[in-house]
Amino acid sequence: MMKKVKYFLLVVLCLCLMGCNNEFAKTEYNDSEKIAASGDRYAKEMSVFNHVNGEYSLTVSKFNGRQTLWTKSFKEEQEVSIDLSFVLSKGQAKVVHIDGDDTVTTVMECTPDTCTEETVTVSVTMKKGKNRIKIVGYDCEDLELKMLFGVED
Repeated sequence: MMKKVKYFLLVVLCLCLMGCNNEFAKTEYNDSEKIAASGDRYAKEMSVFNHVNGEYSLTVSKFNGRQTLWTKSFKEEQEVSIDLSFVLSKGQAKVVHIDGDDTVTTVMECTPDTCTEETVTVSVTMKKGKNRIKIVGYDCEDLELKMLFGVED
């Protein structure tokens, strides 16, 4: 009888942990220090990430967390244009720029009500040194992101 109770409690604990798997993404969504960290932390399902001729595309059925999509070092500061198309059916996500000083700047934020399949061009100041682009999100479903950079890879 005691073994059954222990197994039952273990199963309940596992189910509770599985149900809370996106809580880290919610709590870290606006945490610049976590976003700027060099390591990525995410959970995703059915994901395809492609990079062809300077265009990056990411399609994910479910996404929670933060993932680096692009990294480039610059010898001097320069403005870079990025053509973005960003949609999702559920949740909240954003594309952020992180410079060499770990300053996080939101490039575009997306919810089901605010996103568009139309391409939008944004200008981002890339500082001297390492620059990164990450996607950050929680409770995201059917996420589609396309980025084309106005600079050679």
